[in-house]
Amino acid sequence: MRFLFVSLLFISICTSAQTELIYRNLPVGKYAVGFKIFTLTDAARISKPEFNYLGEKIEGDRRRKITIHLWYPAQASVNGSRLTYGDYCYSNLLTSTNETISDDQKDAEMNRARRSVENWWGKTTDEAWLNLMTTKMLSQSEVPAIEEKFPLLVGMLRPLSTTITNELLASNGYIVAMIKGENRSTFAEAALDDIADMRFAIVELQKHTNVDGERIGTFGFSGSGFSQVLFAMNDYRIKAVADIESGIYMDGLYQSFSASDYYQPGKMRAPFLHIFSTDLSKQERFIDEFYNKTKFTQRYRLIVNQPALHHWDFATEGYTSCAVLNMRGAQQENIQRAFKIASLYLINFFNAELKNEDDAGKFLSNKPVIENVQDSLWTFSEFPPFKAAPDREAFEYIIRTKGIDEAISVVRNTIKEDTTTDIMKWFILNSLGYNFMGEQKYKEAVGVFKLNTELHPDDPNLFDSLAEGYEQSGDKENMKKASAIVMEILNKKPTLTDAEKGLKSNAERRLK
Repeated sequence: MRFLFVSLLFISICTSAQTELIYRNLPVGKYAVGFKIFTLTDAARISKPEFNYLGEKIEGDRRRKITIHLWYPAQASVNGSRLTYGDYCYSNLLTSTNETISDDQKDAEMNRARRSVENWWGKTTDEAWLNLMTTKMLSQSEVPAIEEKFPLLVGMLRPLSTTITNELLASNGYIVAMIKGENRSTFAEAALDDIADMRFAIVELQKHTNVDGERIGTFGFSGSGFSQVLFAMNDYRIKAVADIESGIYMDGLYQSFSASDYYQPGKMRAPFLHIFSTDLSKQERFIDEFYNKTKFTQRYRLIVNQPALHHWDFATEGYTSCAVLNMRGAQQENIQRAFKIASLYLINFFNAELKNEDDAGKFLSNKPVIENVQDSLWTFSEFPPFKAAPDREAFEYIIRTKGIDEAISVVRNTIKEDTTTDIMKWFILNSLGYNFMGEQKYKEAVGVFKLNTELHPDDPNLFDSLAEGYEQSGDKENMKKASAIVMEILNKKPTLTDAEKGLKSNAERRLK
C-alpha cells in the first residue's frame, strides 16, 4: 500500500509539473475553466434521406444533430478533477461529456495523435508520450459556470489543436463554443452546414444566462478557420473574427474559399485579425483580397517571423512538442514564444473589440514589450476601414431624413471605393426613383434618376426615366435635354430593339 501511495503521489507531482510547463509562460486569466460536451437537435433541418442507398427506410431521428464542445469561466472547484491531454485526444468521439467509449477507442485516438506528432517532428519515447497523455490541463469537466455574462466565441472544432487556446480564452473571461463539423470535399461545401450550425448554436447558447448575446466573436485555426471568416461576412451578430494560420489567401486554398456564395468580402463589418507565419505568408498570392476587398472593416495582420515555423506550431500539438515532449531542438524556445505571441494578440484583439478594454486597444495600437520575447519575432500591422457606400435601404433613409442632396453627396464620396453596393445596379435606383415619383416627391425622384445616369451614362432607358421625372415635375427644359441624350445614344446604334424603338418614340414626343 505504501508503494502504491508513493507511486500515485509521484504521478501527481509529475503531472502537476507538466501542467506548469505548458501554462507558465502563457497568458492564463483569472478564471477557472469549465468544460462540457453536449448535443443539440435542429428540428428545422433533416440531415438524412428517408431511405438509404439500398432503398431501406431509415429508422430513428433524422434531424440535424449539432455537437458542441464548450469552455467557460467556472467556479473554482477543489474536488473536481482536471482533464488530461489524453482526455482531449478522444473527446471528439463524444456527443456528451459523460458518454462512455471503450478503452480501445481511446487508445486508438491517442495513438493517432502520436503518429501525427512523430510524422511532423520525429520519434518520441514511450515515457515522454505517457507524460504528455497524463498531463493535466486547465479545464475541469462539468463544473458550475460563473453566474455573470461573458462574450461568446463560436467556431468549428479542430479536435485537440485549439485546446490550449480555448482554455486560455475561457480563463480570460470568454465562453468558447466549438462545433463538431463534418468532412467535406471543399471549404465552400463545408460552409453550407458549418454556418447554419453556428447560427443555430448561437441562438441556443443565448438562452443561457451567462452568455452575452450582444458580444459575439468567431475564430478558427487552419482549415477550421475558413467557415468562420465566411460566417462573419454574412452575419452582423459577429462583432470580431480571427483566423489562425488558415491560409485563406494561399493559391489553391483561396479558390475553394472564394468559391462559396458566402464569400462577400465587401460585406464584412466585423474587425478581422489575420494571424500567419512569415514563411507561409510569402505564398499568400491573394492577400490583396484582405487589403482591398475586405476594406470596410478594421483589419489587423500578425506575422510571426520565426524561421521555419511549422504550421502546427500554432496549435496545441506544436506547443506541447516543445513544452512537454522537448523534441524540437534549439528552436523550441522560440516556437513557444511564437505561440505566446499569437495567444496574446488573439486575447487582446477580442478584449479590445468585444470588451472595449483600453489596455487591449493600446496593446494593438503600440507594439508592446513582451517578456523574454525579442520584438523582431513578430510584425503587426493595422489597417483602418474605408467608408462603404450606402446600399438601397441606407440611401433611401438618408434621402428621407437628410435630403436628396446630402444622400447623393454621400454616394459620390464613397462610390469610388465601393462598387459592390446594390445601388450600382441600375434597376435598384430606377425602381427607387419611380417610388418617389409615385409619392409626387419629384425633386427626390429626379435626383435618383440623375444619379443613375451618372453611374450608367450609356443606358438610354435611364435617361428616359430622367426625362419622365423632369416631365412630371414640369421642368420642360431639362426634359428636352435628357430626351436629346436618349436620341444621341440610340442614333449610334445600327439597329434598335422594340424596347429601344419605344424609348425613341418617347424622346421624339418630348422634343416636339
